[in-house]
Amino acid sequence: MNISGKTPLMRAKNLEKIFDVGEIYLKLEGANPSHHKYDRIAEVMVRDCIMKGQDTLLTDGALDYISAVLFFAARSDVNVKIARFKGEKWKESTFSGEEFIAFSNSPSEKAHLIDAYCRDNEIYNASNGYHNKNLSVIPLQKIGEEIVDRLGEEITTVFTQLSYGYTVSALHNGFMDKWVSGELDVTPKIYSCTIPKGNFIFDDYRKSYALEDLENYRVSVNKYTRDLFTGDSFLLEETLQAIYDTQGNLLSIDESLLKESVQMLKKQENILLSTEEGYPFAGFYKMAKNGELEKGKHVIVLNDGRSDLTMIRIKDFDTYSKETLGSFIEEWLQNYKDPIEETLDALDHGIEDGFILLALRNNVPQGICLVVNTGFENFIPTYHLAYIATKEGNKGRGIATTLISEMLELTGGNMSLHVDLPNKRARKLYEKLGFKAKYYRMIHSPN
Repeated sequence: MNISGKTPLMRAKNLEKIFDVGEIYLKLEGANPSHHKYDRIAEVMVRDCIMKGQDTLLTDGALDYISAVLFFAARSDVNVKIARFKGEKWKESTFSGEEFIAFSNSPSEKAHLIDAYCRDNEIYNASNGYHNKNLSVIPLQKIGEEIVDRLGEEITTVFTQLSYGYTVSALHNGFMDKWVSGELDVTPKIYSCTIPKGNFIFDDYRKSYALEDLENYRVSVNKYTRDLFTGDSFLLEETLQAIYDTQGNLLSIDESLLKESVQMLKKQENILLSTEEGYPFAGFYKMAKNGELEKGKHVIVLNDGRSDLTMIRIKDFDTYSKETLGSFIEEWLQNYKDPIEETLDALDHGIEDGFILLALRNNVPQGICLVVNTGFENFIPTYHLAYIATKEGNKGRGIATTLISEMLELTGGNMSLHVDLPNKRARKLYEKLGFKAKYYRMIHSPN
């Protein structure tokens, strides 16, 4: 993808057969450009930096957040400095070659020190969780809006991961916005999942409600828990209020349940998801196993979850014959297919001076994208999307989005396409990727 947001919402039909709790949907935030939910925040931060006339920013946060900031900053030629505090050697090994600003103080003083450094040195503060919470909440609010846009008003539960509370508050804002506009009758219950101890919001929740310590064991800091240990949170009250307002809950997840649930998700739905970002699904898994979920529509926001696809460019008909590729297009397009001779002709042109991409899962073709060269440089776009098709059963997995995004990279964005006016789903996809309707195409028929 070229821009963040509008990520796939995939229906998990294999999981539905196992748990019998109604419809299950996976919000695949790993389909963002650098494969994480944080892309939504990082893109806005970099834009804000540029808008304010600054060319350098200082960033800090989780590994995936820093990676997202580096990705979007590189696209816009913005310089990046990374804050490093005591006990954060992992940053230097992970981001070798980047410029660091070393602070000798304790990480608990991050907010004040980073803000003061940026102010004194006139650089932009792009640290997640410490500066301008609106620029962190508003982009994530779109996740809730996108869920409602796709599923309508009857959404039962939404599961997300809890660290500082930004996603929980943002989802609540998105749902409330849809409720105010009349697009949602009742806000879905928000279940926020995290470690049993060490998260500021969860610990405060236990203390406030005098909950029994049913999970009395030590939680160590490791790669699965590191980003969930928090010393404080600017969004404590907002997060707890969001949970209360939606009649949801905070769920604790131990490491063994985390690993078990993530492996199950990968096996059943072919989703790539890091274990450390598996808390939302583990929370769903925990409740579903215990029979604590009513039948309805359940959404699980996966911070870096994405479809496990491999993209290959077809440059000849050796591995896949022209007839085989033609049969893929004909079968997968169904009612939108062309006469086979036209499809085969387009494949010839795709090999000659266009592009053909094939999406594979476990070496089995799942989708195809074919672009032909129009022969023009300025009159009309040089490349035209002849066909894009996905195998049955892949709806909502983001395959078409990935194929077109890859094709935009290959063509430099110099590409046009046709879409049937009644095909609203396809039109929304193309608009999301930057295509705009310029005119109606009319073809003369001698009959």
